[in-house]
Amino acid sequence: MHVERVLGVAKKKISVAYISPGWPASDFPNGIVTYVQNIISGIGNALNTNILAHSVSRQEQSNDVVNLSEHVPAKNIWNKIVDKVLYRLKFRLVYRKLNQRKWNNISESISNGLNSLQTMPDLLEVEESFGLANWLVQNTDIPVVTRLHGPWFINGPIMQLAENDDFLPRVEFEGKAIQHSHAITSPSLAVLNAVRDYYDLPLTRARVIPNPVGEVEKSLQWKRDPSLKSTLLFVGRFDLIKGGDIAIKAFNLIAQENHDIQFLFVGPDRGIPLDGETMFFEQYVDENIDAPSIKNRIQFLGHCDSEAITQLRRTASVTIVTSRYENFPMTLLEALSTGCPTVATDVGGIGEILIDGYNGLLAKPDSPEDIAQQTLSLLQDHERADEFSKHAITDCRERFSPEVVAKQTVEFYQSVLSEHN
Repeated sequence: MHVERVLGVAKKKISVAYISPGWPASDFPNGIVTYVQNIISGIGNALNTNILAHSVSRQEQSNDVVNLSEHVPAKNIWNKIVDKVLYRLKFRLVYRKLNQRKWNNISESISNGLNSLQTMPDLLEVEESFGLANWLVQNTDIPVVTRLHGPWFINGPIMQLAENDDFLPRVEFEGKAIQHSHAITSPSLAVLNAVRDYYDLPLTRARVIPNPVGEVEKSLQWKRDPSLKSTLLFVGRFDLIKGGDIAIKAFNLIAQENHDIQFLFVGPDRGIPLDGETMFFEQYVDENIDAPSIKNRIQFLGHCDSEAITQLRRTASVTIVTSRYENFPMTLLEALSTGCPTVATDVGGIGEILIDGYNGLLAKPDSPEDIAQQTLSLLQDHERADEFSKHAITDCRERFSPEVVAKQTVEFYQSVLSEHN
């Protein structure tokens, strides 16, 4: 057991376990995984931390990382047969039973993973997705903090999944998890208030704590280079939530005014549902942009690692974030911490990050026209773009650095444990 001495009094150092979709962050382009990495880096030695990852892409040498896939309980043949039959029936009641069995298994794998640690943590932090926290509260004595990274009652309808059989059960499970968690953190006030309103919960043990973003070293920060071609950068999925279709339409309008600018699209191609079919990136471009001269200026780069994305942000003329919904997006934080001039839609928690006219520009939601207008204004006003860049770097360091956010987080953990004990 690690013990630190504060003012001459022995004090046990708090231990926290983070449940993460994957690990390490370099191999998982996922906002939650990035959040876990950044918050742990900010916490440093202030707490003992462990990571319980549902998937680990390569062998980790650290004893602080537990691969939960190695602790999943075995499923007997009868359960496998029953699950297949139930899945094909596709009734909502059936989905509830399947979800309960699935998350009971995951909860058991987490319990097994916790037991593999040398010391049991004092606190667990988990995302709200699928209501996992509800089963953790029922199956462990450790206080559970749920962090709002979604939630599904907002994301599902935007993705046109509200009519699916599993939509309402998932929303219900997440609501119970939020209700029964010992405490809640949310990166944005907008999302916390939306959760309170939707589930009619006061959530008195809730705190708004932003997502952290690391400082970018000076050599990798954005700097205008007149010798480079103008480029517009988008980092995110091609899907409805991230507004990949909006980004393409916005570039079409921008490119009609600026005949040299190139468009770089970075991220996975999940497709856009249209008329009962899924339209992927290339087809969407073909059907929505007529001019070959504009099509030829679009590059789909797919998944890129973080180092490659940093280099793209360093040289891009403008980054656009065209999401239909966001909580507290890492892609926006990372663009601003690099200093790349940015235009982002004013949805969810984006307005709590980007201060319009100070460190970037806000655009109207779901409006390619306004995004294009705001972007063109930045492309034409170099002095303003340079000013935004400096403000963005400073603001990220002062409000969202891992150390600043970790201090708020540790104080909240301590308050939760003092109330729980």
